[in-house]
Amino acid sequence: MTEPILLLTLGIGVLWGGSELIIRSIGPLARQLGVKELVVTVLGVSVLSSLPELTVSAFAIARGAGDISLGNIIGSNFVTLTFVTAVCALIRPIEIRREVQTRESSWMILCSALVLSLSMDGVLSRSDGVILLLTYVPYIISVLRSAGEGADPMEQDARGGRRIVLRATALIVVGIAAVIGGSKVALDSGTELGQAAGIPAVALGVVVFAFGTSLPELAISLSATIKRKADITIGEVYASNIFTQLVVLGVCCLISPIPVAPALSRFAMPFLILAAVVIQLFVTSGLRLNRMEAVGLLVFYVVFAASQFTELPTLETLLGF
Repeated sequence: MTEPILLLTLGIGVLWGGSELIIRSIGPLARQLGVKELVVTVLGVSVLSSLPELTVSAFAIARGAGDISLGNIIGSNFVTLTFVTAVCALIRPIEIRREVQTRESSWMILCSALVLSLSMDGVLSRSDGVILLLTYVPYIISVLRSAGEGADPMEQDARGGRRIVLRATALIVVGIAAVIGGSKVALDSGTELGQAAGIPAVALGVVVFAFGTSLPELAISLSATIKRKADITIGEVYASNIFTQLVVLGVCCLISPIPVAPALSRFAMPFLILAAVVIQLFVTSGLRLNRMEAVGLLVFYVVFAASQFTELPTLETLLGF
C-alpha cells in the first residue's frame, strides 16, 4: 500500500505544480491585452486551472471508467463551490461585484441544472455533449462583450512582448505535460488504493480525485483572497465550474457516452444546484460572503462527502417532494 500512496501523492503534486506553472505563465500574456482581471480570470485562469479535471476525466472515460469521470467533475465542482469558497471567506469575507453576482453565479446555476436535466435518462450521450459545448458559447460571448469595460491597458515594447510570449509559451507546454503526466499517475494509483480499501468507484471520483484536482483552484483563490482580489477569488470558482460542467463534461461525452449512477442524479447533482442557489442568496443579500455563511458552506461539503459513503435520503425526500 505504501507505493500507491506515494505515487498518488506524487501524481497530485506534479498535477498541481503543472497547473500552477501554466497559470503563472498566462498572467503576463493576458495583462498586455488591456482587459480587466475578471476577464483574465474567466478566459484564462479558470480554463487552465480546469486542466486537471479535463485530463483525469478524459483518461477515466477513455479507460471505460465513466463513473469516475462524471464523479470527478461533479465532486470537483462541489469542492470548489463550497469548500474552496468557504475557506477563502473564513480568511477574509468576500465582497462580490454585481457583475459576478448577475452573470457568473446565474450561469453556474443554469449549467448545473442543464447537466441534471440531460442526465435524467440515465446516460449523458454524445448529443448531450454537443449541447453542453454549444451552451458555453453564449457565456463566452457575454464575457468578451464586457472585456474592455474599466480596463487599464498596458503599453509594451515589441521586443519585450516577444520575450514574454516565448517564455510563457515554453512554460505552458511544460505545464501541460506535467498536468497530463500527473493526472495519469494519480488516476492509476488512486484507483488501486480505492479498490484495495473497498471504496465504490463513484465515491472514489467524487471525493478523492475531486479534491486532488481542485487544488489549483484552492491555491489561486487563497492567493487572491490574501491579496484582496475578490473578483479573482469568486470569479475563478464560478468560471472554473462553468467550464468544467459545460466543456470538460461535454468533451468527455464526445469521447464516450457516460452512464449516470443513481447516486449522482438523485443526490449529488441536485445538491450541487442547491449549494449554488444558496450561495446566490448569500451574495444577493448584500453582495458579500461573510464568515457565518462560510461555515454553512462547509456543512454543505461535509454532508456531500459523507453521502458518498453512507446511505442518505435523496434531496427530493429532504425537501418533502
